[in-house]
Amino acid sequence: MKREPVRIPAVAMLTHFTRASTAASALDNLVAILKDGVIRGGSRMVRGARPAVCMFDVPIAQLRTILDRRNRRRYEPFGIAVDKRYAFTMGARPVIYLPWREAEKILAPEESWRVVSLEIDKDPPVDWSFEREWRAAGDLAFEPPLAAALVETWRDVDEIFERFDGRPPCAGVIPIAEMFGSPA
Repeated sequence: MKREPVRIPAVAMLTHFTRASTAASALDNLVAILKDGVIRGGSRMVRGARPAVCMFDVPIAQLRTILDRRNRRRYEPFGIAVDKRYAFTMGARPVIYLPWREAEKILAPEESWRVVSLEIDKDPPVDWSFEREWRAAGDLAFEPPLAAALVETWRDVDEIFERFDGRPPCAGVIPIAEMFGSPA
């Protein structure tokens, strides 16, 4: 009997999530991204001096794990999904999962933004590979037709439309809690 090769579906979009800051809610931060047409790079959880935009290569319907309420310190259910091919042309690439010591030996210090620590031998292990992270150095500008806003609920969809007088600068606004069957 001939075996069929395992096929892992390609994801057409990369997702970036925001969170509340001391000055703004996660929704306010999403609105700022949409107004600017740019996802600003950050240095939180990024090694080295170079900021980067962090995104996930995970189907929207499978984001429940990442958006679990216990993870709200890191991500809230407000973000943007950008066409993966477009992000690739703009320099986004999959991160390199490696132990830090190994990464330091093979990469120039200015490339350390590309690495996410993978320390399987630690107790407890450090393994973020389930996030299937991609990064782009610096900021990532996006074209509105190639991006969709991701919000938690239909109420948030209405809020986005109200803030942009019925015309948000993106291809659409998706309430992701609906995909999970209950609020994320």
